[in-house]
Amino acid sequence: SAWHRTRASSGPMFSGAKPGADADGPDAQISDLFGRLASACEDQSHKRALKVCEDLLKLTPGDFDASHAKVVALIELGRCADAVAFLEEGDAQLRVKLSFELAYALYRSNRLTDALAKLDEIGNGDGDDEQSKKYAALQLKAQLLYRVGRSGESVSLYNDLFTRFPTKTKECSSSAVNLTAALVAAGCSDKILQALKKIGTTPKASFELAFNVACGLLVSGEFHDATQYLQLAKTLGESTLHDEGLSGDEIKHELAPIDAQLAFCEAELGRTELATDLYKKVLSLNGSDAATNAVCVTNLAVLVGPRGEGGTELMKKVEKLTDGEGNVSQNVSTLSSIAATKKALVHNRAVALVHGNRLDMVKASLESVTQICGGYVAAALEVAVASRERRPKDAFVSLENALKDAVAAGDKLSQRDALLTIAQLHATSGEFGQAVESLKKAGDTDADGLKTSPAFVATIAALFDLAGDSASADSALDEMLARIGSHTTGVPCSATLRAADRSLRRGRPNEALVAYEKLVTTSGITEEEAQTAIAGVVKAAAAGGDLQKAETFSKNLVAMKARHDKLDPDLLEESLPASVVQRSKELLIKEGSRFSKRKNDATGVDGNSKAESRKRKKKKVLLPKGFDPEKTNNPLPDPERWLPKRERSYFKGKKKKLAVRGAQGAAHMTGDLKLKEFSGGAGGGDVDGTSKTKPGGLDPSIAEKLLGKGKGKKKKGGKR
Repeated sequence: SAWHRTRASSGPMFSGAKPGADADGPDAQISDLFGRLASACEDQSHKRALKVCEDLLKLTPGDFDASHAKVVALIELGRCADAVAFLEEGDAQLRVKLSFELAYALYRSNRLTDALAKLDEIGNGDGDDEQSKKYAALQLKAQLLYRVGRSGESVSLYNDLFTRFPTKTKECSSSAVNLTAALVAAGCSDKILQALKKIGTTPKASFELAFNVACGLLVSGEFHDATQYLQLAKTLGESTLHDEGLSGDEIKHELAPIDAQLAFCEAELGRTELATDLYKKVLSLNGSDAATNAVCVTNLAVLVGPRGEGGTELMKKVEKLTDGEGNVSQNVSTLSSIAATKKALVHNRAVALVHGNRLDMVKASLESVTQICGGYVAAALEVAVASRERRPKDAFVSLENALKDAVAAGDKLSQRDALLTIAQLHATSGEFGQAVESLKKAGDTDADGLKTSPAFVATIAALFDLAGDSASADSALDEMLARIGSHTTGVPCSATLRAADRSLRRGRPNEALVAYEKLVTTSGITEEEAQTAIAGVVKAAAAGGDLQKAETFSKNLVAMKARHDKLDPDLLEESLPASVVQRSKELLIKEGSRFSKRKNDATGVDGNSKAESRKRKKKKVLLPKGFDPEKTNNPLPDPERWLPKRERSYFKGKKKKLAVRGAQGAAHMTGDLKLKEFSGGAGGGDVDGTSKTKPGGLDPSIAEKLLGKGKGKKKKGGKR
């Protein structure tokens, strides 16, 4: 959307003490308050002025000067809704006198229709003051017409202002900016430079003008020129805003719309990655311009798709920009003034709902989509819903009805889109013959030269191949090559290679040689396609008898092969495809660092780059008050002195006696006891086998214990 500047013209503020007040009389307090009000107005202290006005209205209810000053202060403070409420609660005479202020407050409160009606009540006076009010009212009315979508009337009114009030209008820098914005919205982008020349200015006058001229070029499809004007706008904006004292971050926020339009240009020029980065850069600013953020979110969602990085979150944001009835959200209501922008928002919301599988909400919004976006868009949404609900017959019925409506209305583009969608459904269902018939009908509409498009012919040939009709595929390619001659510009490389191979097989090496040589000199083809084309040149030249050319190109083919000899075929066979590796990296990052490290060790993904261990931040040691660590004889205090003793790392606890558990006699025996056996067997002797036991077979010490020769534990004396 173009830059549309809004300037507050709230009428003359009160700037003097109330006349006729006696300093020594009862009105001394009122006179003092008016003096303080005049001082606050001169200092642009609106909060102080508002407080003084409220005090004055308590002493002199209904005073016009105090009421006027209060309304202006509220508007300057951004409290436009409070200003409207104050005026609507006042008497009718006050509303008539302050009709412009009321209209402006209504405009800032987004009550656009009420503001337009209030402006029509302003009379046509002959005095200078009345003429100034009329000029301000016309300026505001032109802005309101632009906001409500009546851009043509807005352009006419701005032209009338430049005719009736040439001096004032040219002095107001926002007039030219608003005129160009209205011209863009009205679809008169080709008249912008002429209009600027008529009023005596150029796009270099301000960065807003350069931006609006770029928007006009975008509408016309001149993206290269638009990029240059956008760069000019950014340069002028940085210089202007820096001179005004804005900081670097504030300048970035102010120029965010320029970056958004630059991203749009890059996307249209095919530089998708650069466009994506620019959109993300604008969204990362978290600026207060909701309209710019909405445009970035919508366009980025289209580029990324529902399955791309952050696609799900973008789809959810797109859904919130409009409601089911096609009304744009309040915070981005400025986007509804341009019909194409509103159409895109409504359409994208419905598409986001389809991807979110909220099919009931899609069905509920079909009526508003039909009114805003047209019948074909609604039919395409019905097809998407029917396909997800496994109702292919209903999908075909919806498309046939949309095709009939487009034929009745004579809309060639809608006919083409409906037929292409029908062909896509047939191809998805495996009905390749019917898909070809639908494509041919779409080509017969001749919308945007579809029938002569090489990609269109190549698609038909591919469908014939899938249907098993190679002869028809060859015939289609023959027609394409006959129509474009020896030029392959715009023709898919695969189609040209196939046509050349076919000519070579059919004994027409000269035709094949021309096609192969064209491909070799074509820029933008892949290395694999270049190798195939060079090999084709060698075969065609040899078949045609030109052995010298065949030998020359064969050397090029050998040189290309030598560059790939260093590759290890076994390693290439075992390695994962690049797409799989990239997808696995994204999943690992999403799952977290721990899972990522574990997964890398298991699968070997990205094994060359070892993850760095996370360094722990060393905590600062708390020292007692007055402690001097420089003194050598003063040891450092215990860092765990704050913890209870049982929780300290060096606490070992009290040693407990080892409790013997189990049956009697099951305690641990020493090595000597293990060698002794009551049975008196061989195990009871020494290592050399000589026994030290008595003839009875028992060890003397054991025997003594068993017999208990007079030894025993004495019982304690005493009565029980």
